[in-house]
Amino acid sequence: MTDFEQIRILDNFYQTSSFFPVPVVLVSTLAEKGQTNLGPYSLCFPHLIARESKYAMMLICREDSNTAMNIKRTGVCALNFIPDEKRYMENCVVLGFSGETTEEKMVNSIFTLMPSMRPDNGNGSNYPEVVEESVQIFECT
Repeated sequence: MTDFEQIRILDNFYQTSSFFPVPVVLVSTLAEKGQTNLGPYSLCFPHLIARESKYAMMLICREDSNTAMNIKRTGVCALNFIPDEKRYMENCVVLGFSGETTEEKMVNSIFTLMPSMRPDNGNGSNYPEVVEESVQIFECT
């Protein structure tokens, strides 16, 4: 093919300049006060898929994001794969601003949260709520 068009590489090049589909997931985590935090991410991939005894997902996020700090503190999250619908994607943009507290961002969420389907883990820790609109959910430890 000889009719490629040159495009300028922009910030967040993987969202603005790439041509491969990636799912959008809302990563639900527990904030320090116990409230569920939703962080939208598109860099989430299967990892360790060829091993029989372990399953893993790779999530790429900033070290100082609410999502990263919550996962480091609690060791749990849920990957909520949401439908590719315009209103959901628009709300992901709203939920994706860095620097907002969980309380500030979650008042703008249009997603319906429901309790985790996991049983109590035995050490007194809770699991984050999950997104009802999801097409699939991976609850991770």
